[in-house]
Amino acid sequence: MSTHKQERPYPASLSFLLNNPIRRWLQPPTELLDKLEIKSTDVVMDFGCGPGYYTFEIAKRAKQAIAVDISGDMLKKVQAKATKTNTKNIQFVQSDGKNIQVENQSVDTVLLVTVYHEIHDHEAVLKQFNRILKPDGKLVIVEAVKKSRFAGAPVQDSDALKGEIEGPSFFKLKETLPYKKYIVLLFVKF
Repeated sequence: MSTHKQERPYPASLSFLLNNPIRRWLQPPTELLDKLEIKSTDVVMDFGCGPGYYTFEIAKRAKQAIAVDISGDMLKKVQAKATKTNTKNIQFVQSDGKNIQVENQSVDTVLLVTVYHEIHDHEAVLKQFNRILKPDGKLVIVEAVKKSRFAGAPVQDSDALKGEIEGPSFFKLKETLPYKKYIVLLFVKF
């Protein structure tokens, strides 16, 4: 198992692979988000949102969704769909995570689905998450821990992930949830 890091962000030209009917059938966004108990008063950040696979389901459940991606082209896809569907409670932020233009202590949950392994400067990004999360905020990291029959995110070592996030940061693991070939690590601020 690796703690593989991507060299470049996922290309927007391949976003159809991230958001398509087959994936929705095999891995509906509702299935993961049901585990997170998002409240209608919550502000939830979809960090590394890509084309918005989880963003729109978050927007249905939360007061506000914040779509963050390093790729302006990916954010344009989310913005276009938000306009088309008249979804008005999504904020769009382009960032690599080292400087997230969001107010201090304004976010209830930060969600990263198969994105953490792509981050180059974990310490800087975790500091930003600590800054923007409310005192009782949650950091949810979802990564693949089993190989898939289909192409997908690289397999990660769940113990290494836990240690890296809890080690020098401001987060403590509260809960580990199984989810298909993934692990859902739910951290809280301390």
